Amino acid sequence: MPIIHIKTDNTVNAEIFFWKIEESITELSDIIADGGTMLSQAQERFKSTKRQCEWLATRALLMQTPYRDTGIQYCSNGQPYLENSNMHISISHTAEFVAVAIADTPIGIDIETKNRNAIAVADAFLQPHEAEMLYVNTDRDKEALRIWTAKEAAFKLFPDRSLVLKNITASLQQNSGNTSLYTITYKDGTTATCRTTEHDILVLSICTPQ
Repeated sequence: MPIIHIKTDNTVNAEIFFWKIEESITELSDIIADGGTMLSQAQERFKSTKRQCEWLATRALLMQTPYRDTGIQYCSNGQPYLENSNMHISISHTAEFVAVAIADTPIGIDIETKNRNAIAVADAFLQPHEAEMLYVNTDRDKEALRIWTAKEAAFKLFPDRSLVLKNITASLQQNSGNTSLYTITYKDGTTATCRTTEHDILVLSICTPQ
């Protein structure tokens, strides 16, 4: 059976659902129990078995939530939305985990495992001044990963605002224990707030409009 964690984040009025993928694609299809329709869709969409599992696990996870009667569709920019619902959804996956955030306001979510080496791809997402600040940090690996997830969540919040993560600025406003609070600024001046926290082996970022 999967491990499901349900967390209500009252700071942004969002519900966050996690699923640890321990099933094969056929086992996930059996959980969904739709006669194999979604399994066929997953196999048509993705060549990778891993991506097929992530896609199916996301839908199996949604069925364990109060939003089980809605379906996931996608806008032309790739942003997901819930059918027949006024709620907003964002999706993320890493390693064997998938996560879904559902809120009454636009939302972006990103999860990464703590062992993800964000420093190795720093040039792809850090602006020069962010890199300078990062390299005076005593735990730069951890901070780089937090910034990475914050920017990924920010991109998912407003995918049309920025073509690349490097065009998004993440300014640290508060760092307390396992939580960092960032002000996000997009290239066009739009701003948002991102809260990044650590949960077990995961780093989680939730981004919402200011």
